Amino acid sequence: MKILRRYIVFSILSVGLLVTLFASVMMMGVDLFRNLDTYVSYNVSSSDVVRLTFLYLPESILFTIGPSFLFSVTYFLSMLHANNEIIAVLNSTINYRKVLIPIIACGIAVSLFWFGFNERVGLPCSSQKEKLKEAVTTGESGPDDNYRIALSDMTQSYMVYASRYVNSTQTLYNVTFIRSFSDNVIERTDARRAVWNDEKQMWEFQDAKVYKSSPDGSMLNTEVISSYYEEHLGLEPDMFKNLSNDISKMPLGIAKAYVNRMKYLNPEQYAEMASSYYERVLGGLTVLVLVIIACTMNYRFKKNILFFSLVFSVAVAVVYYVVRMMTMMMSRQGIIAPYLGTLIPFIVVLILSGVAAYLTRN
Repeated sequence: MKILRRYIVFSILSVGLLVTLFASVMMMGVDLFRNLDTYVSYNVSSSDVVRLTFLYLPESILFTIGPSFLFSVTYFLSMLHANNEIIAVLNSTINYRKVLIPIIACGIAVSLFWFGFNERVGLPCSSQKEKLKEAVTTGESGPDDNYRIALSDMTQSYMVYASRYVNSTQTLYNVTFIRSFSDNVIERTDARRAVWNDEKQMWEFQDAKVYKSSPDGSMLNTEVISSYYEEHLGLEPDMFKNLSNDISKMPLGIAKAYVNRMKYLNPEQYAEMASSYYERVLGGLTVLVLVIIACTMNYRFKKNILFFSLVFSVAVAVVYYVVRMMTMMMSRQGIIAPYLGTLIPFIVVLILSGVAAYLTRN
């Protein structure tokens, strides 16, 4: 049994990794030709073009690894049946389920690898690619800079406005901070800038004017302060970054806190942010689900095994990604719950594969 397990694992991993590498190189070529006109227009140096292309490699691996292992499992099981190897296995009193267990274990391992590789390599490389592309093409403000920011937290009874946020210096410009108290007192602070202090984990307001009303609203006290720390503004710099950027650019812990806060700070953006977060966390399940689908199918390919395996893999992948595209659009628009945008495609393809397996066996 150990020899059979090693044979199964080696066959699945070798074909899966080779197909992933081949497909990733093809994706890199597609990315290069897609951006070639931009590189030529901005006279981007050849070294930067090569660097931008290779920075896309982790993202292409993450995109192709699921369909690649779907093809690998499909091809392996097809060959197992076509060469009558499955007969020898079953005649050795080995249950067919024991053949599938190492395959599913490989799927789990690759799914965990997907998650770790995405967090440690994929996201940093994607962020570097965006920053480098922004620098070599426009030379303007970074992709994380933001303009005309308005955030509020009704649970803490405050609102904050800023004309600009510069991520490189973690600085807000032309800041207005408004707080309301239970005794109808309203306090407003206008500051030329607010700089984040990493040691104190607070915003330092500079060149500020503080206006505070009396409880009955009849008086307004004004105070000019050159610099002070606003302890009531508990938003980290990541909260002010450009919201058009994918939430996947943040560290996972900060991303989770970001999503939870956005539910109250900016409900209009919450659905999109939460959908991106669940897509990032649950994205690794794609490999496992596609592997399980491949295990549930009935293999009767006697000829043209490679061709039929490829056709089946492409068909399942197309159905999965089309359903995923539709559900993610619905979740980002708030039509369905954010986590359902990622989970529904898994459920749909599993049900379809189960029905197809049942029909073919009967």
